[in-house]
Amino acid sequence: MASLLVRAKELFAQRGNMKLHVGKATILARTFLNPTLFSKPATRDEWLLRVRGNVSHYRSLYMLLAAAVLVYTVLSSPLLLVGLCLLGGAWAYAFMLTSPETPIVVFGMELRRREKLIALLPFSLLVVTLCGLITSLVWVCFLSAVLALPHASFHEVVEMDALDALELEALAAPVPGAV
Repeated sequence: MASLLVRAKELFAQRGNMKLHVGKATILARTFLNPTLFSKPATRDEWLLRVRGNVSHYRSLYMLLAAAVLVYTVLSSPLLLVGLCLLGGAWAYAFMLTSPETPIVVFGMELRRREKLIALLPFSLLVVTLCGLITSLVWVCFLSAVLALPHASFHEVVEMDALDALELEALAAPVPGAV
């Protein structure tokens, strides 16, 4: 539990960095669905350049899209939700809620760190297989690609203009009087 608090404090301490990433995503979102920037690529080479450029440019927005598909997939399948909770609970109890070096007694047997890993791996494989986690993960990857690839293919590659650069610079600058 203490390690979770330390991680949360570290994340909270990097507010400026998070603010910069959110600001950049906001700037990118302005051009993400601009209908005037969509057109059919003339050649295969232009198509490849568009896909490469847009994937590198809109990576964070494509990841948000994939995360939304993942959340929808998990919430739409109760068995998947139960399986993820089971896995998360078992691993969290074994290594986060109790110290990793603290032994756990299961069915009269004392499990230390190595034995916990050896016991959790087959359990995890069983839960992953029975709940369909692998097929769901493949589905999320496929659906995310189906949603992102047309955008990356037909959206013209745009560079940030001077106004966007100034806005990012203002986000990166420290606020006067802030501690």
